Amino acid sequence: MQIWKLIVAAGMSLTFVSPYAVAKSENAAAPHVDLTHEFAPGIPRWPGFPDETRKTTYWYDKRSDTLGAGFFSELFTHVGQWGTHVDPPAHFIKGLRTVDQIDPKEMILPLVVIDVHEEAAKNPDYTFSLERVKKWEKDHGQIPSGAFVAMRTDWSKRWPDAAKMEIRMRTASLIIRAGACPV
Repeated sequence: MQIWKLIVAAGMSLTFVSPYAVAKSENAAAPHVDLTHEFAPGIPRWPGFPDETRKTTYWYDKRSDTLGAGFFSELFTHVGQWGTHVDPPAHFIKGLRTVDQIDPKEMILPLVVIDVHEEAAKNPDYTFSLERVKKWEKDHGQIPSGAFVAMRTDWSKRWPDAAKMEIRMRTASLIIRAGACPV
């Protein structure tokens, strides 16, 4: 079974060989998928959140609408759950761990991707089931303990059309009740 490492946290090292360089060399042959989208005002978001705002705080030349001159700098304002992010257990349950309480080492995991893009294309409210996980394991082998299991829906192809990106409340409610991460 092919397992990829999911790296959701990165850092700098003061040693001569950074952990990133080691991970990069160990995974050089592994497929890499860019899951990012441009961050900008107006991108699709949950309708309960305000839109991102940007303000130029410093500009190369002196301007009356900035704090100073000599370089370019911007102030971005948005909610924490904007774009690709980590929802810690405390996101839904008061008193559980927040992002700052999660060791980055806990975020480097074996990755298993279960491809449900055909099911999701037929049904935008497709719900991932235990039966689907069992089918994947029958076809590919047992999912390793502690693995990060992701489902491929191809919803990224809907980006940035907000109407196509809309998640119906029934589906969102199922996701919330099921829980997104271990506590």
